[in-house]
Amino acid sequence: MRIILIIGGAAAAFFLAVAVLLSVVVDPNKYKGDIARLVLEQTGRELTFEGDVKLSFFPWLGLETGGVTLGNSPAFNATFNANVDATYNANVGAALGQQPFARVRAANISIRILPLLSRRVEAKKIVLDGLEVHLVRDDAGRANWADLMEPDAQEKPEDQGSSLLSMDDLSLDGVRVQNAALTWSDLQTGKRYAFSQGDLTLDTIRPGKPFDFKAAFTMASAAPELTARTEATGTATLNLPGERHIFSNIALKVNATGKGVPGGKGEFGLGLAELKIDMDKQTAQGTGLTFSGYGAKGTGQFLASNLKEGPDVKGRIDIPDFNGRELSAALTGKAPDTADAAAYQHITASLEFRTGRGYTEIPNFSAKLDDAVVEGRFRSTGLEQKAYGFNIRIQGLDVDRFLPAQREGEAAKEHVQPDKSGDKPGDKKDELFPMQTLRTMHLDGQISAERLKYRNLRFSSLKVPMIGQGGVLDVGPVEAHLYEGSLKAHLRVEAQGEHPQVSLSFNAVGIQGKPLFTDLKGRESEFAGAMHAETTAPLTCQGNTDWALKRSLNGRVRFSLRDGVFPGVSLVNVVQEGSRKAKSFSGSVAPASAEKSTKFGSIDGTAVITSGVAAINDLDLKAPFLRGEGKGTINIPTKEVNYNLRVRVVPNVDGQGGGGVLDMLGLVVPLRITGPYDNPTYGTDYLRSLGKGAVDAVGGVVGGAVDVVKGIGNVLGGKKKLF
Repeated sequence: MRIILIIGGAAAAFFLAVAVLLSVVVDPNKYKGDIARLVLEQTGRELTFEGDVKLSFFPWLGLETGGVTLGNSPAFNATFNANVDATYNANVGAALGQQPFARVRAANISIRILPLLSRRVEAKKIVLDGLEVHLVRDDAGRANWADLMEPDAQEKPEDQGSSLLSMDDLSLDGVRVQNAALTWSDLQTGKRYAFSQGDLTLDTIRPGKPFDFKAAFTMASAAPELTARTEATGTATLNLPGERHIFSNIALKVNATGKGVPGGKGEFGLGLAELKIDMDKQTAQGTGLTFSGYGAKGTGQFLASNLKEGPDVKGRIDIPDFNGRELSAALTGKAPDTADAAAYQHITASLEFRTGRGYTEIPNFSAKLDDAVVEGRFRSTGLEQKAYGFNIRIQGLDVDRFLPAQREGEAAKEHVQPDKSGDKPGDKKDELFPMQTLRTMHLDGQISAERLKYRNLRFSSLKVPMIGQGGVLDVGPVEAHLYEGSLKAHLRVEAQGEHPQVSLSFNAVGIQGKPLFTDLKGRESEFAGAMHAETTAPLTCQGNTDWALKRSLNGRVRFSLRDGVFPGVSLVNVVQEGSRKAKSFSGSVAPASAEKSTKFGSIDGTAVITSGVAAINDLDLKAPFLRGEGKGTINIPTKEVNYNLRVRVVPNVDGQGGGGVLDMLGLVVPLRITGPYDNPTYGTDYLRSLGKGAVDAVGGVVGGAVDVVKGIGNVLGGKKKLF
């Protein structure tokens, strides 16, 4: 044992003497040229020393140097300088061409020698001052770092593992990087990002022991134009048994300004109470996730698995109540334009999520928008061809509160004649359906609602299922309950050909006119009656503009009204007045009634639509002592009406109610209606109100079908939001 100690002591003394001798005799600056020549031979890159180099040999192998610069490869410089003018202006191109790959103003690195014999790395605090790295991708997609990433062709794969040190063998007294900078320039896209004022501090790093870290940098970009200062802090524990690592109390703060930042400026925060990484199990679990921005905050958690080949991530996010108007003001500089100034004041949301390669799923989400509740699920699958599935349920939503407030004069615009330019081939501005999306989309979903209000229409319940595949979109069967009645409908859009083919069928039963028109007009309506309408032959049309769809509309709609009242005029009084003037009655005339409305038992008719023109030649009106017949056309694209209504007296009270016996049997009073159906002209002033109501009712049924087609197209095309 004594001999061993003597030999060991002698060896230590020998190494100490050699180290002292080397530190005194050897001047490393004499070998800077040899080192630069070796780097050039091995990498083709020029290494330049801008200051002195100091070495220490025992017990620490240390390197302290002034400025050192590493250039780009000659091959990259040659192609870059030859093509830079095609992508960048001369000034920018010249500046990029003169930048080295990397530079450091000063560096100090020391490693203990003896642990290296046991394949362990023990280093003093590593200090880097003024580190610069300039990454460039040229117009051909070549990167100035690519040659450094190429593997050594002569190195055998089986030798690589044995030549590497594991993280368990690494021990550092800390890292200090200050005044660091990095630039990224992509000549293919013209984008350039600059990171500056970078600082990184790592406390003493030991396997299995926690250490604190702190980092900060400033990022600047011209497109989008923004400047952001980022700061991050936390604690890390590396190299736990089983290749496990733990990061805790992570806090990230970003303060951004510039035109590229919504609202011109913003403060953002991201935090994580704990992040556990298990490389054996290929998992990463984060708990205590927090995030904030523009006054809104959220919490969550996540679990990632299959890290190397995935990852697959699942988790949950919760967003507590926040003021949407304040958020909008911070983002855009103004509160949202809504009909109700109190809209968007209370918003909450929570969701579960799963995502990975080729899929994203939200199996459960719930949100509150003021007094409304929205919940459901969503799934997206596929890489090249996406497939979407969803089920959204809505309760108590008044959409009109969130729509833009109507300005003076906007209502009048709705009566302007349609723009026929959208029917020209190749005109894209008025297209309703996204043809390419419909051809490639796989869709299976449903939207249902209870107590829904939209465009002043109130639905007790609504269900809208939809399926899309192979260029065919089926919406329906739609089921709705509104105004004491019901509606069933089905819409199909076929997009395989050059122009979309559209078909619509529906059946409306027992919808009460009085509350319906009261809501639509915004004031109490005196019109009353139960309305019925159904397509006896589906409505079909083709084209991708509003005008084209209306012009090509074909189909047949049977409609009826029961037990109702037309306000504003007493048809009986009109007939009596007409009989006096015509002197075509016998016996005594019943006294004129004070009524200013007409009760009717039924109005029936069929609209036969051909190429956008609805012919209604079988209109039949039944009222007490009166019968009416109508015949004429309504041009749906131009809104032009050409209609004749003939009313005659009959000797019974079938129709509704009753009254005095009229003696004007056989008397016929004609009425001619012309002009646009939303503002018609009448041949008899007495019947102006009645005529307008009748035409509005019929025109509303046919025109509403076209509006449904147009609305679906707007939603699919992204021109309008559904709600």
